[in-house]
Amino acid sequence: MKKKWWHHAIGYQIYPKSFQDSNGDGIGDIKGIISRLDYLKDLGINMLWVCPVYRSPMVDHGYDISDYMDIDPSFGCNRDIDRLIAEAKKRGIGVLMDLVVNHTSDQHPWFQQALKDPDGKYGRYYIIKEGKDGGPPNNWRSIFQGSAWERIGETNQYYLHLFNKEQPDLNWENEELREEIYTMINQWLDRGLAGFRIDAISHLKKDWSYTDQPADGPDGLVDGRSYFRNVKGLDVYLSELKRRCFAPRDCLTIAEIDDVKSGELADYIGDDGYFSMIFDFSHTKYRIRNQEWTEQPLALLEELKARIFEKQEYAYGRGLLCTILENHDKPRVPDRLIPQECISFYSESLLAVTYLFLQGIPFLYQGQEIGMRDYPKTSIDEYKDAATHQNYRAFIERGMSEAQALAQINIDSREHSRTPMQWDSSRNAGFTSGTPWFDVNPNYTEINVELQEDDPASLLSFYRKILKVRAREDLQDVLIFGKTIPEYRRMPGIFAYRREFESRILLIISNCNCQKAALPMEYDKAECIVNNYGDFDWNGNQITLYPFQSIVFLISDR
Repeated sequence: MKKKWWHHAIGYQIYPKSFQDSNGDGIGDIKGIISRLDYLKDLGINMLWVCPVYRSPMVDHGYDISDYMDIDPSFGCNRDIDRLIAEAKKRGIGVLMDLVVNHTSDQHPWFQQALKDPDGKYGRYYIIKEGKDGGPPNNWRSIFQGSAWERIGETNQYYLHLFNKEQPDLNWENEELREEIYTMINQWLDRGLAGFRIDAISHLKKDWSYTDQPADGPDGLVDGRSYFRNVKGLDVYLSELKRRCFAPRDCLTIAEIDDVKSGELADYIGDDGYFSMIFDFSHTKYRIRNQEWTEQPLALLEELKARIFEKQEYAYGRGLLCTILENHDKPRVPDRLIPQECISFYSESLLAVTYLFLQGIPFLYQGQEIGMRDYPKTSIDEYKDAATHQNYRAFIERGMSEAQALAQINIDSREHSRTPMQWDSSRNAGFTSGTPWFDVNPNYTEINVELQEDDPASLLSFYRKILKVRAREDLQDVLIFGKTIPEYRRMPGIFAYRREFESRILLIISNCNCQKAALPMEYDKAECIVNNYGDFDWNGNQITLYPFQSIVFLISDR
């Protein structure tokens, strides 16, 4: 693997609508982001991923784009995004924008023209098919529930939408459409973007047979993802996309793509791969609590460790993963991975240490650094997300009671991560002087940036310290190129691994138990460079860790 300019990146994802409002309308905006750039620099960030701010009807919070080259007025204007790029650059921070090219909004001019003339130029930009037997072309289920097809008026024609019906899928088979997409991407890169986070890219290629499949649920539909995710021929589009846009500008690209086979990983993220990185979603499918409200932390931990180490193993020597704890599509990580009675500074900082030293480029999500939490609701009407409501209805259709369905939503809803950023203890957590678009978590008076800013024992202060270590120049080779080797695999509740490159060794040990743990450890020279406790007990051949203690050692000998 060759050295790249972005190998030193430490990223931070911003969900603009909930980050910082600058004008009192209750919606976070670009000027709000600019006002917090110094905070991000002080945190140790040098790369920002900004979720969509393009013009949009906001059916899916900006992932339904009606104009790729304009900024939605709720976020600001084009001058604001240019200023954000420039101001971030002054602080040594690159800016990535979300690239959403699997679909557009149904309000995009292309689609509006397609509705008028489905057989014309713009009709061919989308996937429009004749219905069958008085219904849709096939029985695929949308990722957001319900049929993946929507009828066009009173005709027998339907358009495909893998997500909301307001998000019609683009037809990547159409060369003219692809040219329009490439022109748009290059115009944004010419404005100074460092690159893109690329949304839903595995869905560009569809199986054009569009045959019905046996139903897998009472709705008569089928999960058709094997027919529209990672379909054979996707590589043709990805190769062209890289050749026409990404490679000439050597930009950073992070793809949202899952289930890549190990033998194909180098094609995606190798030195000549389609992208710089893909996300590692290893832990995002796991949670301590399930719908029956049971807890099984140790069994889950062992499964989680196996999954993470498997991903680390098959990425080694092929390329880098983008490692995350949280993002805008999942609940907050303390509520997912830590037993409720054990959530504390120590358990949250343990998660930070454990993931920040894995091989890959780490990205934090807004509020992660202060330990923001889920905000369960008492009624489904308190949720605003269309996908959340669709899942709620699906749970009811599958036989859950309303109370059971709400309980499941309160565990799983992605809106937990979309509550406004908690800056201080003032009204609305300092997010806005107006009425926030979404309720602020009531715990903001106990969990906020201002309270933690000058507290050396806070989670925010710990993140600042650990990110300084993560950025140390003398550790970059072992962090980027070092192999991840599991340690203490047979010891219950211990998540530990070595990172080795040439003569440099890092040893990361995390005690995920609610009680002390004693481990054999025999090194003559081991420097503690990260510790979420003030001390540790090591007698030369055995180390005893406190509950949820996490330590990183720099080893000078074997």
